[in-house]
Amino acid sequence: MTGERDPSEEGQAPIASGKGRRAGRRFGAGTVPAALAVVITATMFVLYLGLTAQQGDPPVSWFTGGLVGCAVLMAYGMTRKAPGRGTALAIAGVVLIIFGFLALLTIGLPLLMAGVLAVIAAGLSTRGQA
Repeated sequence: MTGERDPSEEGQAPIASGKGRRAGRRFGAGTVPAALAVVITATMFVLYLGLTAQQGDPPVSWFTGGLVGCAVLMAYGMTRKAPGRGTALAIAGVVLIIFGFLALLTIGLPLLMAGVLAVIAAGLSTRGQA
């Protein structure tokens, strides 16, 4: 023994370091906004399929493929240790914002919100890695 006393023996709580707080997190930075964006995108995908079926038109394949691709990218970006997660979230966010403007009169506003959430999640995930 070096003669040093444990702070808990003296009636004082040990000083918490920033490392302990970070290790106890259940979700990585940006996971919650990315999860919300995935839920919004999946909901709008189902709603879009329902609207096009109700009108008797087939859904536009590039639009549905883009929505599915964005949902997959955001789900990948939710993984805490995934390499390039910020880039995947940023790409999905930009595509969703573009899709939101294209479909502004029908399902665009929720897609815009999902895109903004994905971009926020990208910023939080890259900030958390630094």
